[in-house]
Amino acid sequence: MAERSPSPVFLDTTVVSNFASTDGLGSLTTVLEPPVVVPTVRDEIERGERAGYEYLGVAVDALGESLPIREVPSEADDSDIRDHLDIGEAESILGVLAHGGAVATDDLAARRVAERRDLPVTGSIGLSCLVSNASRSTAKRLTSGSMGGANTEGTTRRSRA
Repeated sequence: MAERSPSPVFLDTTVVSNFASTDGLGSLTTVLEPPVVVPTVRDEIERGERAGYEYLGVAVDALGESLPIREVPSEADDSDIRDHLDIGEAESILGVLAHGGAVATDDLAARRVAERRDLPVTGSIGLSCLVSNASRSTAKRLTSGSMGGANTEGTTRRSRA
């Protein structure tokens, strides 16, 4: 996926779960300004927390605020997609078809469906790289700014004594 992803990015349940389990959801929602989920993904996340996956609590708390819910219009019903994918992945792809943007999924079948329809697609690893690159860029800006601009690369130089 390109450095600047199409907006919005529709996250499926696995991607939300992966970032919630590593305390990375806050960084992701900052970098993607904001990502979105469909109602089915919201329901799956809430069910997961009730089933005892406590780390999903941060995702449940983010729902509607830093993780907005984007409705999928009823006319976006594409039985071909729904017949071949789980409901969360299917609705995430239908969300992209209805609203534009990209889909974030780790599900191979969903990635193939998205690619066949020429939709931008990424997954947990691609988004982790995006977050990491954004963090490095921010660190470089902070470092160069805190040193009065003397070190424009944001790296330290070692003395060759």
